[in-house]
Amino acid sequence: MALTFAAVVTGDVNASSRMAADQARGLQAVLRRCFVETAYALPQADLRGFSVYRGDAWQFVVSRAEHAVRAVLFFRSHLLVLSDREFKRRLHSAAAIGFGEVDYLPDQASTSGGGEAYERSGRRLDRLRKRIPGMGAAGAGDLDPYLDHLLGVIDALARQWTASRAKAVSMALQGQSQGEIASLWEPPVTQQAIQKHLAAAGWPALEPTLAWIETTLKGCFSKYNP
Repeated sequence: MALTFAAVVTGDVNASSRMAADQARGLQAVLRRCFVETAYALPQADLRGFSVYRGDAWQFVVSRAEHAVRAVLFFRSHLLVLSDREFKRRLHSAAAIGFGEVDYLPDQASTSGGGEAYERSGRRLDRLRKRIPGMGAAGAGDLDPYLDHLLGVIDALARQWTASRAKAVSMALQGQSQGEIASLWEPPVTQQAIQKHLAAAGWPALEPTLAWIETTLKGCFSKYNP
């Protein structure tokens, strides 16, 4: 059954070719875990159809397209945390969002689905591979250039995150307060410590920007997702 409208996110882990063979094999498991954690943390996004191909490329569908940027940020922040823990290095990933119709999702015999959202996401990622910043979007009509510029700034912020900053941001992306994040930290820390992590990560600027993106995209796509 076709999804009438969605966002497809296609990513490519940066510098993975320089990983040791055993780490490269473990990367696919890490990417799958990132998707599972993202889907669990952001149920409002309704994530589906995850696939990994070529060892370091990944893809999934965000059924509620307005939440695509939040889903990408959570996925990337979790990748940074897990890679720091598992491989002792912080891995970043390019990510391209394509908005449009989805005809079918990937199954066990295929590595990607079909439809205009997949095509737009793949083409946008091909352009991202040639330069930094490493985030972009296509398919939002007149909003595309504005969204592209905002995603470029967001990507620049994310590439400066430490594992602790990424962890704090991933929890803030779920709507948790600084006090809640502090109490859930392992081991627990002070609210002031979380405030410092989020400030260093650029969250005070990122949070309202993300809210604007989601509100604007929801209005843009309301005819598809009433």
